[in-house]
Amino acid sequence: MKCSLNLYNIGFKSAITDKEIDGFSSAQQHFSDCYIMTTLETLSHTKNGRKILKEHIQHDDYNKSMINCYLYAPDGFREKYQIPTDTAVKGYEKLYKAQDNEIIRSIDVSVGEYEKRYKAKPWICRFTDDFKTYTFENSIPSHFMTILTGIEPTVNIAEMDFNVDLSSKRNEVMELFKRMQTDKEHSLVIGTGLKMLDGRTWHVYVLEDVDLDNNTVTVKNKRGNIIKTMSIDSALNTFKFIVGYFNKDLEN
Repeated sequence: MKCSLNLYNIGFKSAITDKEIDGFSSAQQHFSDCYIMTTLETLSHTKNGRKILKEHIQHDDYNKSMINCYLYAPDGFREKYQIPTDTAVKGYEKLYKAQDNEIIRSIDVSVGEYEKRYKAKPWICRFTDDFKTYTFENSIPSHFMTILTGIEPTVNIAEMDFNVDLSSKRNEVMELFKRMQTDKEHSLVIGTGLKMLDGRTWHVYVLEDVDLDNNTVTVKNKRGNIIKTMSIDSALNTFKFIVGYFNKDLEN
């Protein structure tokens, strides 16, 4: 079955539920969509993030087997991608078999079709499309965050810089960590570059928490939903970038 693209900014009443949003936490990553899965989960951590998820992912009012995903086109207009849940979109059969969370699956298809249409993600990410099954794979968090929320991330430390790790950005990162310590409502992801935390390069994790008193950082890997706590120094020497928002950044 084909997905449907509607270029009009139409709102629907049947937003995804809090229970469905909570399901992002247990959903497992199977494809190179860590930037999508971590973003969805970390947005669920804040009040305004959850509001945005409900505004941009909705069950169709007239066909409950359809999910409507809204993404912002490069011209700023919001587009609706209508994705079936009861039958696989042509070309995405492998995704439907592996990913049983229909909300994440629908977002993956929407982003895949978006990238086919606009080729909007950075060229270094598009370079690998010929070697991947799907165009929703291999992108950067800030790109997905922007096309989903319509708001560019207000926190972006070294995502596209030529740094190897965050050690050279220590002062900037520590200021962010101090803010996280007092402002717990944040939607942030942290990613590796060529260095590895668990054997994977260029992988994105949910930045769960910072504990300055104990000098630790806690992250979550969506492959297996494994939570890991490490020293701040270890984190600075392993991770390459941090991207995301605080709750008030997502007010509209």
